[in-house]
Amino acid sequence: MTGGLVALDERGRYLGSMLMPLVGTGTKSRRRVDAGAIHDWYEEMCVCHGDRSRRITWAIERVSSMPTDGALQAFRFGAATHTVIAAAEWSGDRLVQVSPKDWQKTFLRGYPKNGRTEIKASAALAAGDRWPQLKPQLRVKARWGLADAAFVADAARIMEQTRVI
Repeated sequence: MTGGLVALDERGRYLGSMLMPLVGTGTKSRRRVDAGAIHDWYEEMCVCHGDRSRRITWAIERVSSMPTDGALQAFRFGAATHTVIAAAEWSGDRLVQVSPKDWQKTFLRGYPKNGRTEIKASAALAAGDRWPQLKPQLRVKARWGLADAAFVADAARIMEQTRVI
């Protein structure tokens, strides 16, 4: 479970971010996405950056588990994804799913895209160029998921023309 949460305003300006919050200790199999931390972050973004009565759009990348994943791994992937979806539904705001190909085609034009690792590296580089506030975090490979999250949010913002979290 990796990735992150990124808030952008209606013009695509960076408001804030956090790595996907996890609870539990020990091995990966004992950790899960922390819905309470997502809720707290969401409330902080609403309070700090605008009127709560404004329409907010949640964006999530439309992905699925890998065919090579075992049953337990696929279940955990689904549980993590649906924790974020449940947080969006709880908020009463709109949820938009963005395909990886859509945001990559739009935002990684001109960057190398041969293989998963190169796509991730290109996304981190492009996101650092687009949002300088994110650049220090993206120097660490473990945080490259924030780049994907930022571009998913920006793609949804363009699709919806609303403030995106």
